[in-house]
Amino acid sequence: MVNIIKAVRQFGQQRNGYTVSELAVVVSILAILSALTIPNIFKWVALSKIDAVKTILNSAASECLQGVRESQSPETTSPKDTTVSNDSLATYGYSIKDNANKCDSFFVVPKTQGENFLYEMGFKISPNGDLVKIAVPATDSGSLNSCKNWAGVNCGVSAEQQAIWDALAKIEKDKKTCNDSFYAWLQTPGSGSYNRWETETNTCTLKTWAFEGSIQANEQGYKDAETAKYGRICTDKKAAEKQKGTTGGPMSISECGSNQFYFCKGEDKGTLDAMNACIAADQEAKCISDQEKKRLDNYSGKYGPIQGPGRCGEVVWMCNKTLMYTEAEYNATSCAAPPPPPPCRWPQWGLC
Repeated sequence: MVNIIKAVRQFGQQRNGYTVSELAVVVSILAILSALTIPNIFKWVALSKIDAVKTILNSAASECLQGVRESQSPETTSPKDTTVSNDSLATYGYSIKDNANKCDSFFVVPKTQGENFLYEMGFKISPNGDLVKIAVPATDSGSLNSCKNWAGVNCGVSAEQQAIWDALAKIEKDKKTCNDSFYAWLQTPGSGSYNRWETETNTCTLKTWAFEGSIQANEQGYKDAETAKYGRICTDKKAAEKQKGTTGGPMSISECGSNQFYFCKGEDKGTLDAMNACIAADQEAKCISDQEKKRLDNYSGKYGPIQGPGRCGEVVWMCNKTLMYTEAEYNATSCAAPPPPPPCRWPQWGLC
C-alpha cells in the first residue's frame, strides 16, 4: 500500500496535479486493500488470543496430571487459580465453562454470546491419567485449523463419541473404586478372599485370596499359608464353618490365634464391610430368585415387598408372567378385577 501511495505521488508531481477520476481510482484501490487487510488483522489478533488460552490450558492439564500421579482424583480436584481463572482468561475473551472446572472435565468458552470465531475447548483426564483434548468448532471456518491443532479428530465431538467417553470414564472410575477398596482391605491386613478389578469383563469380580496381607495364588495357597502359621487344626475348624455355611462375625477360633473372622455362607470375608456386602448381595439374589419363581409360576396380583436392597425390595405386580412396577400398569391388564358397577340411581322404577 505504501508503494502505491509513493507511485501516485510521483505521478502527480510529474503532471503537476491529479484529475478527479484519478483521485477516485486511488481511493477505490485503498478501500479495497483496507477491506482485505483489516479483517485479516482481526483474525490474527483472535488467533493469538486462542493460542494464549491453549498455553493456559496446557499448564492446567499438566498440573492435573501431576495430581493424578500423586493419587488425587481428577473428579474432585481443580487446577489452581494461579494457573487458570476467569480473571486470567477474561483478557482473551474466555471464561471457565459452568460445571466444567474439575480435572476430569475442564473446558473454557467464549465470554460473548453468539461469538462465531473463538471456540469452546478443553480436556478430560481419566483416573489413570489418560488425557484427551476436545474442542467444538466455531461457525467461522477461519479458526477451524486452530481447533484441529488443539483437538485433532476431537474437534467437533459427536453424541456417539461423547457417549463412548462417558462409558470409558465410568469404567475407569469403577476400576479405581474397586482396586482402592481391595488394597485398603489388603493392608488391614486382609485374610480370606476379596474382589478386585477383572480387566477382561471390566467388572469388580476377580476373586483374590490373601493371607494376612499377602496375596496368594488361589484358595489352596491361602489355606497352605494359614496352615503353615497356625497348624492344621485352625484350617479344619474354618473348613467346618464353611461346611455349615456359617454367616456372621466377628468370630474367634482359638486354634487360629487372635484373628477375627467374618463369615458369609461359610467363607471368611476378612472385614465387617466385606461380610455385610456379601450378605446384602445374597439377600438380593434370593429376593430376585423368589420373585422370578413366582413370575414363572404365572402368579397374578400384588407381590412383596421383600426386605432387601435394590429394586427387589419394592412392591411389584404380576400378570401373564410380566412384572410391573406400578398398580396403574397392572390395572390396565386383563388380570385386574373389573371395576364395580355404578350404584342404581332409580331402583323403584326398575332402571338398574
